[in-house]
Amino acid sequence: MGDKKTILNRNQSVKLVRKANNLVEGKYRFDIWEMRVFTKMLTMILPSDEDFKEYRIYLKEVIDDFNLSADKQSYKLLKDGAIKLMKKEIKIIRDTDEGEKEFLTHIAVGLDSFTSKTQGSYVDISFHPKMKPFLLQLQTQFLMYDVRNVLQLQSSYSVRIYELLKQYEKIGKRTFSVDDLKETLAVMDKYPLYANFKQRIIIKAQEDLAAYTDVKFTFEEIKKGRAVHSIVFTIKSNKSVVEERKLLTPIIAKVFEENANNIEIYNLVKGFPGVNQTTINEWFNKFNQEYIVERINILLKQLAKGKEIKNPMGYLQKLMLQETLFTGFEDKTSTKLNLKRTIKNNEKIINEKLKELEELKKFQYEIQNQIINDFLLTNSNQKKQILEFIQLSPHYDGNLSLEENLQRVTLVAIINTKVRDNFPQLFIELDKKYLEYESFIKNNLKELGYKG
Repeated sequence: MGDKKTILNRNQSVKLVRKANNLVEGKYRFDIWEMRVFTKMLTMILPSDEDFKEYRIYLKEVIDDFNLSADKQSYKLLKDGAIKLMKKEIKIIRDTDEGEKEFLTHIAVGLDSFTSKTQGSYVDISFHPKMKPFLLQLQTQFLMYDVRNVLQLQSSYSVRIYELLKQYEKIGKRTFSVDDLKETLAVMDKYPLYANFKQRIIIKAQEDLAAYTDVKFTFEEIKKGRAVHSIVFTIKSNKSVVEERKLLTPIIAKVFEENANNIEIYNLVKGFPGVNQTTINEWFNKFNQEYIVERINILLKQLAKGKEIKNPMGYLQKLMLQETLFTGFEDKTSTKLNLKRTIKNNEKIINEKLKELEELKKFQYEIQNQIINDFLLTNSNQKKQILEFIQLSPHYDGNLSLEENLQRVTLVAIINTKVRDNFPQLFIELDKKYLEYESFIKNNLKELGYKG
């Protein structure tokens, strides 16, 4: 295990996987190719999506994401994985007012792909509509993680165990009976003997998570008689991987990915010597994206025409600082025109920063909900007291079930306030990171002359 090395793509953008906890706990089995297609689909869902879309999955992107060999076999296996995913069902156990129910649904629908091998560069696919409650508009009881944690895992079981343990990272322990874990992974028939199950799945996952993900684990076997009955997992942060990856904090990563759009810019200029993320960040602090892309396109067009430019990044820097592209044209109105352009650019940047600030608030709210859900999941007495408390609230609708009431924004806010007031220590790190980045954005706005 100690000989394994992480394989990290440092230019890879941060993408988040979000799924309801009862989907994480669902009973299903994928092979690794089905899991890769499924994971790619998950990263294409936006937090604001109210319905599923038809997702166009470019197979080359999946190959790049998972560091696969770009050969015909990989393309074939990915396409086959999408086809098999269409046939897979997932079983989810959930609590309702009428008691515990077993929900069964297909995962994906509507696969559209080319019959010609020469045109087989992508597939179009969507999630089954019945999957909506487990993937869309998630406010409480969901797991969220950076997809880079599973891209190097070669076993679909390691991915499942990562998710099952990641849910409990803050708690630090999770216990499964051997039969329950086998049933969750849908391997009762495949590994009836515990020794094989332990070696092929538990030990394999332990090695994989330690090498490639942000959590790792040890485990203890609990016996009944001579047989192992249950497994106690002890979960810890995997600091070596986190530090090597230099992972952005979740809040900054989300805002960086969805609002700054500098990954797109980086991809345009990444082939030029001297390019770095700091320079691109500086561009975004001064100019809007349209302005930056316009300058880059000027450079790319000149290179395409055969013009020799020895220092493309230096040339770009001059273009960025050039208010007007018509440097030979000057008249009496040039100062006023430049001032208007500067004001217009500043207004666009201010609007982008205000949007960024709003997205930061939304993301902080999502992380807060996840912390609260994790806490209530392991503190049944506190959960019972809070449920009794909200049922006495004037905002509680007696015509709706408890489960339906818990989806209402007003009651979610009441639960959040109750937990925050009684257990403020749970939110110290989150609030600290949020305030740091909020201050950073507000300082940018102040420098741009924003008075609000």
